[in-house]
Amino acid sequence: MRIAVIIIFGLIVLAFLIVSFSKIKKNEIASSPSKLSSLASISGQRFVDSLNELGYFKYTDTNNLDTLKKEIEDVFDRAKVLSTAYIEKPPFQPFCYRLYSCDGETLFEVGGVEEYLKDIKPTFDKLNIPLQWRDDYFSEDATEHSIVINDKKYFPFKGNPNDLKTWGLATKNFVEIINDQLSIHKSNERVYPILFNNDGHIIFLTDKQYQFVSKYLNKIERPMEVNLWWQTFK
Repeated sequence: MRIAVIIIFGLIVLAFLIVSFSKIKKNEIASSPSKLSSLASISGQRFVDSLNELGYFKYTDTNNLDTLKKEIEDVFDRAKVLSTAYIEKPPFQPFCYRLYSCDGETLFEVGGVEEYLKDIKPTFDKLNIPLQWRDDYFSEDATEHSIVINDKKYFPFKGNPNDLKTWGLATKNFVEIINDQLSIHKSNERVYPILFNNDGHIIFLTDKQYQFVSKYLNKIERPMEVNLWWQTFK
């Protein structure tokens, strides 16, 4: 009889412990949504739908919209990276007016900054922000590069041209220059670098768009705030 009582008491205690542990785990999950969200995964279609809700396609021409959405959806499903499609005639503008190639080597060379300013000018036009430049100067020893953009003087590069980080520094400076102009004109868009050197790109995003894509894109090939990107580059 005493043995039966002990067994029953033990089962009651065990049941109590199981219920208590279950409640603790539920509370941990409820109080830590960030942990769940960091592991979240969505389909390409849902990714595109969310971008649409966040205004990502506001600069895309209507007749190119379906093609662009399908491209982004397919690439996201395959590789979890953000892509675009391009107009097939020069200057081969991206349908999204957001995602551009940005080669650090080209940026460091003579004429490179002007080349990329020409590339992104259509986006500034969409934003109703002027983008004019002049006095593009490159010293003979390549230690200083200056340019005037919208009547403000900038230094896309200044330092030792033989430094191994020159291409990265040229990219960092270019992104900061463009973001300075966006800030001056009170735009809610900012430019974020993606990858490095010959594989580099930049993308125009609002903060909400940036926070969203950062959650789901490949951690290596996602946009980054320029200071975080620079730490990774170094």
